[in-house]
Amino acid sequence: MAGERLRDEIGGGNLATHLAGRAPLAQLYEALHGVGATMGRMDSYGWRTLDRIPTPHDFDAEMLEAHKNQITPIILLEYEGSYQTLNPPQPIGSYHDWFAAGEAMARRFRPDGEWGKENGIAGWGATVFTAINEPDVQATIPRKAYHDALAGLADGVHSVDPALKVVPGGFATCNSYRDATLRGYGPAIADLLQDGRLDGIDLHTYYNDKWYPMTKGREFSVQTCFDRIKQAMGLTRDVKFYSTEFNIARVGGWQDPKLAGKLFLSAFWDQLGVVGADGHSPVTALAFPWNLGDTVRVDGPAYAMAATENPWSPEIRGIVLRRILRLAGDMKMQSIDKPRGLYRLAGPDAELIVWQDIPGWIDRPGKTLELTLPDWAREIELWGWDGLRRRIPVNGGKFVLDGLDEDQTYMIRIPKS
Repeated sequence: MAGERLRDEIGGGNLATHLAGRAPLAQLYEALHGVGATMGRMDSYGWRTLDRIPTPHDFDAEMLEAHKNQITPIILLEYEGSYQTLNPPQPIGSYHDWFAAGEAMARRFRPDGEWGKENGIAGWGATVFTAINEPDVQATIPRKAYHDALAGLADGVHSVDPALKVVPGGFATCNSYRDATLRGYGPAIADLLQDGRLDGIDLHTYYNDKWYPMTKGREFSVQTCFDRIKQAMGLTRDVKFYSTEFNIARVGGWQDPKLAGKLFLSAFWDQLGVVGADGHSPVTALAFPWNLGDTVRVDGPAYAMAATENPWSPEIRGIVLRRILRLAGDMKMQSIDKPRGLYRLAGPDAELIVWQDIPGWIDRPGKTLELTLPDWAREIELWGWDGLRRRIPVNGGKFVLDGLDEDQTYMIRIPKS
């Protein structure tokens, strides 16, 4: 899961087990390497029999491919509500079915688990296990059965290693329908989040000029959804924020590449800047844009982040992500000031200040920013979505950065030498 470096919180998907060794996954691995991310969501629809007996070996081949590519997976056990109407039907199963699945998956794929020992691979494996992607879209799974499935999964995983993390598969309807109850699936698992069996909430956020317009203020930030959902659940425990799918939709009024690049930079830091109940402690565990490997041919124009296939090359949002990780990939988030829209990160060679200078998002947007720089600072670099804007000599301490264009996100890099 999330490590000491920002790039260890960034990834993509899906590393689908049925595609192991095939061209689409080679393209996705190339994209992950190309932007500098280190994680991937690995999913399977074939992880158990019709009798609900776990078949963890379904993941074996793709785990080996991920290891060869130095991409750390989180494991997603897929289940759709439509399975209940198949012939023969595939019911979601009981607490005990999901306990058995969690136990089998964790025992096999955790670091130094069965799979690692069989393949001579030490200290590497999955530490995050998730299940049932976007249950609130079809909304056909009974809420109690959904609760019991996740309770069983969590207890099964934790019976192998209590330090492993279990998270419900991503939710979609706070984004798409402004529904903080997630069509009832949120409150259904509130007790599992409250008692710590589930580590956090995974939200899928597709910013859209019509349905989720981040240009219209902080009401359309992921922080707003996260806070509303926790309130609807009645949570008092701080939980982690996960995002296995997010992007700027290049549709409608947002098709222009320059606008899409600018908005993607703001969206990225919106995802990485989620805070807990105290209003300033970072709680983002991971953030995966969708979809790094796809071209328009595969995913249409809205979310495809690849310009070409074989070899992979990034379109504008992929270029922006690559730039972010080149600047901040080896850094760690230090502090978040939501009212001012300021995030501070530090790494071995530099520090970074991110400013979300967006009207409606912060208390004091404008063309100037007052900063307190480290005493050792002798130069700052001003970066925007399109690259380096300025290099400015400084002498540490109080500093006023002026001449800025409003309504965008800036990254201010402070090199240590």
